[in-house]
Amino acid sequence: MIHPHDKGTLLVIRVKPRSKRQAIRLDKETICQVHVKAPPIHGRANAEVQNLVAKHLEISPTKVKILSGKKAANKTLLIEGMDPEAVRSALTR
Repeated sequence: MIHPHDKGTLLVIRVKPRSKRQAIRLDKETICQVHVKAPPIHGRANAEVQNLVAKHLEISPTKVKILSGKKAANKTLLIEGMDPEAVRSALTR
């Protein structure tokens, strides 16, 4: 779910679009779930995922890149410039 990368951290997530509220759920044994209000149309949900993750990590949305899964519920994000422990602690607050 959270792995080191030479440019920062890889974060594997499962996106739940069209949710009633925005939220990030991080369990130790399962994939990180990101709930967004936007529908998965024209990249709206992806943009909301990037903004929500960046907000929780207190970084710029440009530091959150979708490496794989742009059209799928399961995605791999690259969090540039943050180590895995910093990402884990920021998401569990």
